[in-house]
Amino acid sequence: MTVSNVGDSRCVLGYRPEQKKKRKDTDDSTPSEEEKKEIREEDTVDGEDETKGHLVTTHKPGGLIAIPLSEDQTPYRKDERTRLKKAGARICSIDQMEGKQPMHENWGEVDLGIDIDEEGDPPRVWCQDHDYPGTAFSRSLGDTIGEDIGVNSEPEMITKDVTKGDEMLVIASDGIFEFLTNQRVIDICEECDNAQHACTRLLEESYKQWLHYELRTDDITCIVMFLKTTKENDEDSMKGLMDKRQRIKKTKGDASTRVLSEE
Repeated sequence: MTVSNVGDSRCVLGYRPEQKKKRKDTDDSTPSEEEKKEIREEDTVDGEDETKGHLVTTHKPGGLIAIPLSEDQTPYRKDERTRLKKAGARICSIDQMEGKQPMHENWGEVDLGIDIDEEGDPPRVWCQDHDYPGTAFSRSLGDTIGEDIGVNSEPEMITKDVTKGDEMLVIASDGIFEFLTNQRVIDICEECDNAQHACTRLLEESYKQWLHYELRTDDITCIVMFLKTTKENDEDSMKGLMDKRQRIKKTKGDASTRVLSEE
């Protein structure tokens, strides 16, 4: 399958790693097993992290692991901000534009598949001397104003073989993912009997979360596919996807540490 993405809709794979049996005469784990164990321990169940004051999502042991096959193209990404500014764009939130917050770029490398933007005032793309277009995404289809300042339609693409560990694919708009993490979306679908049931559950849960955090709802659109094949897993390919997720989380953590040190 090939995933080609423009904008802030998202494609997430529900992947089930193979459970490898340990030899009875040793408790040693291979590096690959340790990595999967670490990911499963990080991703076990949704809940409120009282020590940090934000929503965290973890994975149920033995369940599907959420693997993003696309990365949101938004000004939260440093590489996208750099590209947009070279094209002449101005990057700031609405509160910054209105003078309610000082100008800064200390958003870090936010991973919108893991982090929930509860504040609701993301960095946006503006013309230098005008208060438009104000998009919270950095690429789109057909935005003639945005195109002049870098909001183009060049896609980011990824191709992988479908293997037996790939059990589910979710393609959805930001209305689904605004207040639901990747792992939470996959967990909801895993509880369902079929794809239509999964779509209904996602619509209901995302709608409920919108009304919890906001006085409105965004577009809520999703496609769910249940996959089945006997082709063997490509461990190297999946390790690369998992490594990428770990690098994003590490970069985000380093950026947060730098911001705290500066304060």
